[in-house]
Amino acid sequence: MNPYLKQYKQTQMDTAPKEEILLMLYDGAVRFLNLAKEGFAEKNIEKQHNNIVKVQNIITEFETSLDREAGGEFAQNLLNLYEFMSNQLFIANVKKDEQALDIVIKHMTALRDTWREAIKNFKKAGNTLNSNDLDKYDHMQTQEYTDEDDDEDESSIGEYIV
Repeated sequence: MNPYLKQYKQTQMDTAPKEEILLMLYDGAVRFLNLAKEGFAEKNIEKQHNNIVKVQNIITEFETSLDREAGGEFAQNLLNLYEFMSNQLFIANVKKDEQALDIVIKHMTALRDTWREAIKNFKKAGNTLNSNDLDKYDHMQTQEYTDEDDDEDESSIGEYIV
């Protein structure tokens, strides 16, 4: 990948409000799910696999970012949904089960749309997550880009934005 594009993506991640990063990750997950679906239609196993793995990495980021203590039952329910989707992605990838992928597309799209609406309402009320003292997701803002974060490392959040 072009090093300038990588630097642009990293800058985008470093300067975006946290709620925008969340939406970018959900948008990326939905996009990669649809690309995996195309892989099924094209019988392109590599396309299926690569895009499913990208979504699994995004879900892992969501899971590790959850503050279960502050989020209580809501956070636990969200974690359960993420684990369910991860399991379905595993089935879709290993067993080449397109129905399992369709289940994840349905849930991930609904989650994205729900978060988008919640953030819109949150902003309408004059709030921002950047000023929220309870926000525990600073690690997403402080992640640094290094040259070691080349194409081989797809665990970087920036890989899922553009």
